[in-house]
Amino acid sequence: MMRLLLTLTFALGALASPEDVYSKFYQTSDVSASSAATVVSGNIPSYVVGRSIHNGCGGFGFGPHSFSHVFDCYAKLHSWDFQGDGTVTFSTQFMRTNFYNQSVEMDDIWPSIYFGVESPRFGMKDRMSAMMNSKPADGPDTFDNLNVNLWDFGLSSPDGSEKMVLALTDGLIMRGVGVESLNTYYFAFDDFSATMNGTTSSAHPKYIPGTQTSVNYFIKPNNMLSSKGTIYLYKHEYGSTKIDTFFEADIPSVNYMHSISVTPNYAIIFLNNCHFSEKCVMSSMEKNWKGVQSCFSWDDSLTSTTILVVELKTGEIKMTSKAPPLFTLHHANAYEEEDGSVVLDLCAFEDSSILQATVFQSATLLNEASRNAYKAEFVPPRYHRLVLKGDGKDAEEKIIPSYRDGQEYPFDFPLTNPKYAGRKHCIVYGQDSPFAGGSDKYSATAWVKLNVCTEEVLVFTLEDHFATGDASFVPDPDSDEEDAGVLMTAWVDGTGEGETYFRIINAKTMEEVATVRFKDEEDKKIFMPYAFHGIWLEN
Repeated sequence: MMRLLLTLTFALGALASPEDVYSKFYQTSDVSASSAATVVSGNIPSYVVGRSIHNGCGGFGFGPHSFSHVFDCYAKLHSWDFQGDGTVTFSTQFMRTNFYNQSVEMDDIWPSIYFGVESPRFGMKDRMSAMMNSKPADGPDTFDNLNVNLWDFGLSSPDGSEKMVLALTDGLIMRGVGVESLNTYYFAFDDFSATMNGTTSSAHPKYIPGTQTSVNYFIKPNNMLSSKGTIYLYKHEYGSTKIDTFFEADIPSVNYMHSISVTPNYAIIFLNNCHFSEKCVMSSMEKNWKGVQSCFSWDDSLTSTTILVVELKTGEIKMTSKAPPLFTLHHANAYEEEDGSVVLDLCAFEDSSILQATVFQSATLLNEASRNAYKAEFVPPRYHRLVLKGDGKDAEEKIIPSYRDGQEYPFDFPLTNPKYAGRKHCIVYGQDSPFAGGSDKYSATAWVKLNVCTEEVLVFTLEDHFATGDASFVPDPDSDEEDAGVLMTAWVDGTGEGETYFRIINAKTMEEVATVRFKDEEDKKIFMPYAFHGIWLEN
């Protein structure tokens, strides 16, 4: 049954033209639903039984203020429950974080330090409050807008009533999300202090292959005035509330890394030459500050990127290698060869300018001509394979092209069959967006299948249909073929009112096998703002 939440206003919404359906990705959706019925077309494979939960945007402002940058949107959860008999239900609601609840109480954006800045800019009193509200704290009363990803640590809600995954970003603050209810729960790991242990981490933990032991990193700056810091790696045993830190090393700067890789024996850290300055955050008091995005800088003086390969059992560095100066947000996979070398696959940009790209400003995203003009400066990521041959040796680099019928389909959001995590793989999938297939439209989207062994490419795309966020690969349990399974992701139909629907694609043929659409009792269609990442949970 459909129920409405309070309406969140978005001052910049008027900039979007009525026919510009794509702009709905960046406008507030005030709809909430719980186990609502859906309409399924096609045949859902019988092994698709579980929940696909996406984390991403829901609101872009509150009362008199709006966010100027899409990364600052209020977190909203969207869940599709596949029940195994062809029935699918849909649920969605805002994540009830402290940040969201404080905003509701104020009927305004709770003053905080954002990736961009609020519009209009806060006065001095609220800018001072923003500094205090954003200071990392171990209790629930802090800034906790966690709109990037979800991860399964094997936990239950505090009352034990349901399974709980954790919402996270590139920091140490996490919150619980009830898998069935989508309720938000306060959670913090034992003896793992967001106040003491640093400020930056990865929104993409990885399991040690063949286990559910998670591995991730965090960096603790020396102090607010220093560029130096210490990097740590930790393990988490599934179901535990404790963290085991097993590696630490001093680093000359606080590197920003959105992902790491893990093989059966190693954690692999690609130390992007993109550095984050805590000192810069103090500038948030200034009226003309541009937000946290201005605190990231690319070091042009470095001619290589350092890669650390750390043994999971001992915490010792197995090898240090040098790679070209690339910037990566998402790793595809890594594996070990019999000769002792390690292969690292990632999607990488030439530098970190994507973090400051003006196209992620709300005013740009809501204007079709402005979005499309971004093509003149956009340099897409490419698929890089780095072979690490030994300690002190330079990595062997290969860029693997992704062409179909003479047209390149470069992609990010890479994923593989989870059965092949940490194993030698041939098949990788990714989203080509924006300007998919060389289109002049920012909104053009394609999902790409690349065989890195043969360089064969298959593409799924539909004119004026837009994919949102990453996908999940659900493997066929009765097959060991690498591409036996389905890709599942949310799309928006741009040919009409902007209806969001869920699409299931045969991972072998890249052909659609089913769609899931949602309408309420008044036949009103639902749209889902832009999502970033999500999780597939088997029942």
